Amino acid sequence: MNSTPEKEISLTGKDIMPTSNNQRNISTFGFLLLWIGIAVQLVTFVTAAQLFPALSPIQIIWAALLGNIIVALLLTLLGDIGIKYGIPFAVYIRACFGYLGTHIAGTIRALPAIFWFGFQTWMGAFALNEIMVLLTGYSNLTLLIILFGAVQIINTAMGVEAIKLFEILAAPSILIIGVYLQYLVMTHFDITLGKLFSMKGDGSLSFGYGMVVFMGLYITMALNAPDFTRFLKVKKDDQKSTWWRANKGSFISHFLGLLSSMLLFTIIGMTSGVATGNWNPIEVMTTVLGKDNPAILIVCLAFVILAQWSTNISANLLPPGYIIVNYFPKKISFATGAIIAGVIGLVLQPWNFADYVPQILIVISALLSPIAGIMFCDYYLLRKRQLNIEEIYRSNGQYKYWNNINPAAVFAYIPSGLTVFFFPDYGFFTAFIVSNVIYYPLMKYWVGKKFPQPEIYSYIDDKIELAEYKEGEVM
Repeated sequence: MNSTPEKEISLTGKDIMPTSNNQRNISTFGFLLLWIGIAVQLVTFVTAAQLFPALSPIQIIWAALLGNIIVALLLTLLGDIGIKYGIPFAVYIRACFGYLGTHIAGTIRALPAIFWFGFQTWMGAFALNEIMVLLTGYSNLTLLIILFGAVQIINTAMGVEAIKLFEILAAPSILIIGVYLQYLVMTHFDITLGKLFSMKGDGSLSFGYGMVVFMGLYITMALNAPDFTRFLKVKKDDQKSTWWRANKGSFISHFLGLLSSMLLFTIIGMTSGVATGNWNPIEVMTTVLGKDNPAILIVCLAFVILAQWSTNISANLLPPGYIIVNYFPKKISFATGAIIAGVIGLVLQPWNFADYVPQILIVISALLSPIAGIMFCDYYLLRKRQLNIEEIYRSNGQYKYWNNINPAAVFAYIPSGLTVFFFPDYGFFTAFIVSNVIYYPLMKYWVGKKFPQPEIYSYIDDKIELAEYKEGEVM
């Protein structure tokens, strides 16, 4: 292989090296709160409201629950990469797509997060603007979008510790105010849960379509699960032990954190959509409370702000921040990556597409489901959780493939993504299955033999597989 220095690719940087045991300081409870904070996004509210009356309220609940059980399972399965090796998504995906091919998958993954950052910043700024109108009579939504965006970007740029601290403080208050908002809507419109769940949908959308839409909300996070689990506190013996012992804390946090918050926001959004016909939570709050309850309205609007802030810093800025670092790891820090991602998200002005959230989520499923399938197939079915951690940081190493791109991943990605548009009612499942069916034989019987992948054909040496890490350097 050509090892000429000028043709080597930069693959190392302090923010994307394997985490040491000292850096793994998020407890299971802290990780649970982190996930509650991630999952309290108002896009869930908007999605549930926009799916009615195409689906009945009970169908919406079941679609949200079943879809996100699958996502939570994927989060745990792919999160094992971070627990076992301490590396982020942007680094692991080199094994699947190649040293340069990683930027194809990374860019596709980053775009939805950047889009949602701008969208949810707009919603938080909308709530801030309502508060400002109540208190001063003055309105300037554009200025508040810029200021609110800047605060979130700064918070994220401060690193995972600052994100964890904010989530611990914000998560309980968001859940409490969310329950109170549900009570207010039901009381104001005289709706009971019995009456709500007895309503019928018009059948213009299928149940499968609803599941895929809800899965599109968090499939983005399934890919980036290693970005978070690499900081999860796991005993060293457990880390090297059975899959369950290593991932028990991750499993508990993903299932309880995601499902509890997601179901709460689905119910709130669905109830508001049924009662008012309006998907915008800020307008619903203003309708319910009016100008006669300014103190309560301000508290509820503050809930919107906290919910957007909480989700954005962890779900929509941290993942693309790492992906941008991976473009130029020696030149770009995580803080710089987060700033770049945030600025792009605001410049795109995604709030102009606010009326089309379910359709956008179908597109996101088409873009990301094949990558999730390729990652699962590569890590579990082909490599059997074995990874040559030294080679993944070595230019011209075993993951160079063809011109630093893995053709098996590219050939698997395109047709599997297209299946989502042909079969939207089952889009995630078709894309996931087809990507596995195509990637596995191409990798095992063609690419893996032409560009040797020892871990695919036999377990690699434990000294490489379980390399010791110390403060950002592979020994």
